[in-house]
Amino acid sequence: MPRIAAVQMSMSVDMHENYEKSLKFIKEAAEAGCQMVCFPEGQLTHYLPQFPGLDISEFGIPIYHEYVKGLCHACRDYNIIGGFSITLKENKNYYPVSMIVDEQGDILTVQKKHHIVRAYHFYEQDYYTPGNDGFKVVDTSIGRIGTIVCFDRHFPESWRTLALKGADFVFTPVANEKAEPSDVFQWEIRIPAFQNSFNTLMVNRVGLEGEMDYCGESVFSDASGNVVALGDDQEGLVIADLDFDVAVKIRSEKQYMPLRRSDVFELD
Repeated sequence: MPRIAAVQMSMSVDMHENYEKSLKFIKEAAEAGCQMVCFPEGQLTHYLPQFPGLDISEFGIPIYHEYVKGLCHACRDYNIIGGFSITLKENKNYYPVSMIVDEQGDILTVQKKHHIVRAYHFYEQDYYTPGNDGFKVVDTSIGRIGTIVCFDRHFPESWRTLALKGADFVFTPVANEKAEPSDVFQWEIRIPAFQNSFNTLMVNRVGLEGEMDYCGESVFSDASGNVVALGDDQEGLVIADLDFDVAVKIRSEKQYMPLRRSDVFELD
């Protein structure tokens, strides 16, 4: 039964300070007996798209950056799987991504956000390029893991794609503020868990950044849609023990996947 930590983290404008805090939370999660630790969206920076038309060039980092290497080394040193979220710079493009790093410090996958929104407090289209490489599931020592980056969770196809690829656990790094409906946040995690018979996590930021006050309330759901653990609005770890074997049993009993008739769906 894997023990997984969600890091409800507040971010400053100082990237190095956020990096050092991330290392501290990796160590804390490992000392709590966790096999995996997951961070909220954009863990190394304040929330960049809060305002339109800014220069974010100093905050995007390549995959070979020292901070990425340091996070990977921490996973190796503390023998823990990491779910990290950075602003990735590739050529001249910037991508919000989630990375899965194994206990040996190897990057298993880099999941880009595919749907880029532009709305009040979320001016992402001013900065980011949408990903175009699909949704991925990777094998780890605790099971098959997928990740959905923030806004992509609003599309049911994201979850179903990972279910069809055999995910046992899907985590979603987000940046949800208190002004948004927090009960809906839970629905968006619990209902996909129920419909796809896998374990889920939404991990959120906390604290005040500019005009945005982040609510935390990171939530774990089991494969039946039950809340396993729920955070408050304070910085710290939210820890859950998830039974992946039960999820496999539920999948076989419910038959949602084998009975699914793709021939009757009118999907582009």
